Formats: sequence, C-alpha cells, structure tokens
Amino acid sequence: MTKHFLNLSDAGGDAVAAMIADAIDRKAARAAWPKGRADADAPLAGHTLAMIFEKNSTRTRVSFDMAIRQLGGTSLILDGATSQLGRGESIADTARVLSRMVDAIMIRTDDHAKIEEMAHYATVPVINGLTDLSHPCQIVADLLTVVEHGLALPGSQWAWLGDGNNVLHSIVEAAGLLKFDVRMGIPHGYDPDPVFADAARAAGSTITLTRDAVEAAAGG
Repeated sequence: MTKHFLNLSDAGGDAVAAMIADAIDRKAARAAWPKGRADADAPLAGHTLAMIFEKNSTRTRVSFDMAIRQLGGTSLILDGATSQLGRGESIADTARVLSRMVDAIMIRTDDHAKIEEMAHYATVPVINGLTDLSHPCQIVADLLTVVEHGLALPGSQWAWLGDGNNVLHSIVEAAGLLKFDVRMGIPHGYDPDPVFADAARAAGSTITLTRDAVEAAAGG
C-alpha cells in the first residue's frame, strides 16, 4: 500500500523522530560540500520527484528541489501555466498520469481536499508541500531546528502567537506525536481547527488557548 505524507500523523512520532535524526546525520556528513553534490549513499538515485505548485513559493520550491538532488534524484516542476491543471484537467487524472512517469509527487495547493484526492488516485507517494489545513514539512524543519539548538522535544514548552492557521495545526499535531506542550495566544475569531488540539490532548499533551499573548509566552 502506498504511503503518503499529507499530515504528520501519516508518518507517526517514531518516523518523524527518525527523519530528524537522519537529517542531522546527513547535514553533518555534507559539511563544506558543494550544495548540489549528492550524498555519498545517494538513496534516491534514479528517482524523480514531480513538484506541483498551485501556490507560488520560493523556499518550498528550492528546498524540495535541492533535497531530491542531494539525495541523488531529480525533479520536475509543474504549475497551472505549464500543465493541464491550468486548463481544467482533474486532480484524479493528473495523479494517474504522474504516477506512471515519476516516483513521488509533492503538491503545494490551497484546499486540503485536493491533496487528499491526489493521494487517493496516485500510486506513488504524495507529499504535502502546503495546504490551507496543514504544513507538515515546514514543521519537521522547525523540529529539526529546535533539536539542533540542544532542546529535547519531549516535555518542551512551545508558545504560538497569532492566528490559528495551517502551521499551528501541524505544530499541535507534532506536540501530540512527540510529547510536548503548546500554549496558543490567539485573538477572538481566529481559532484553529479543534480537531488537532483534541488529538494532541488525547495523546497526553497539554494544549492551552488564551487571548493574551503575554500569558501564552509566559506560561500563565
């Protein structure tokens, strides 16, 4: 069965922790190397990643492109102007066509239902490069940064100040998987989807919501 990465829970806590550990090892092994040089083991040699951008990007586009190159593979980029998606071709048809020609698909889009449809019809792994609901790859990078600064994730305390958006959803999802707590300082009318907080609380994390940014940052 094809395994997709639409949300962090698709991988699970152990797999996310393994991603972070592997990234740390690979970064260390690449120290002082040219950015475009493939890793010594080139685990994705011969593999091609298709990247679909229905929403423009700089960091996501460059980071995915360089990542697949450093892992030994290649990429190709599609958007509405350079593919049939811009002419009304369905997500399902695009998924079927790409699955016959590439080894994995990354899509950066708006409605999360689009990536779910892509995953339903694709026979290769589909990766969430961003949707309005979640942003799992961004949060894996954030988790890596925290670990690189010497902080253990389990038991750590995080504060979020701002609206309850897709990034917050993935942070809260990560909290439940990796056992840390999140205090959310959010204005009225901008609350996150409660599904993510409910799941994290069920997993044992403390997720609190306040309207006071100072309270969220100070911990009460």
